[in-house]
Order: sequence, then structure tokens, then C-alpha cells
Amino acid sequence: MSYQSTLNEYLQVIVGKKLEKLNLACEMMMFSFEDYAFHALGLTRIIQDNDILVTTLDYQNWDRENDENNDESYFVKKHRDKIEGGVVISVTPLYDVEIVMDNGIKIELFVKNGYNHFDDENEQWVFFRQDDHAHPFISVWSKSVDIETNW
Repeated sequence: MSYQSTLNEYLQVIVGKKLEKLNLACEMMMFSFEDYAFHALGLTRIIQDNDILVTTLDYQNWDRENDENNDESYFVKKHRDKIEGGVVISVTPLYDVEIVMDNGIKIELFVKNGYNHFDDENEQWVFFRQDDHAHPFISVWSKSVDIETNW
């Protein structure tokens, strides 16, 4: 079975699940779909009606005094009620992922670069079942995918 088929199989478990929480840690967005989690470490954006509500790059715009005073945090707070609570109606994984929810929200996770010049591969996103090590832990890197079944 190809990694794409395996990713598709594992990620389909969030179809029908509600996005209960969106948390931030610097430029990382952490999505909780009931008992499953996506941690997006690469470029991530949230869209509604062809309008980009927030991206991880918005973290770069800040007041230079307080880490929490950045556009990423500002836009998540501003749009949280629109984003959280939607139910996943489709998920399309390759290396990139597109999650479409019934509230009109689309979450896009992009792999930022297939080849690195100055650094090794970078982790782009991870997917796992929270508090359940029986479900695989999936790590997508710039050029590879790790599916750990015994973590």
C-alpha cells in the first residue's frame, strides 16, 4: 500500500468529527477534532468564503514587545467562533492536506519546501489520536512521511 493510500485511510477518521479547539504555539496551529489532533508546523491557513482569515505567517507581524501581540493570535481570537465547532465533511491528504468543514471553513496545511539548502528536512505536520498509542502517529516532513505504529 502506498503512503498516500495509508495517509488517506488514517486521516478519514476525522470525517464527521467536530473541530473542538484551535490552539496556537508560536507559528504552530494545533487542531483538536474530538479525540484526534493535527499539529501544523508548516504554512497553514484557514479560509472562509474565499477569504483568508488567518495563516501561520501572520505570527511574523507583531508589536516587537510581547510575543502574544501578533496578527496570528489576533485573527484567531477574532474568528474563533467561526472556526471552531465545524464538522469535517472531507479531508484530502497528499503531503499537503485540505480539510473542509460544514461551517464553510477550509483548513489548508502546506509542505513548505521539498528540498532544503541550509538545513535538514523539517517536520511539516503531525496527526495522532490523543491519549491512544494504538493509533499510528503520522509525521509528514519536507520529503518523507513517517507512520509510527508503536509509539
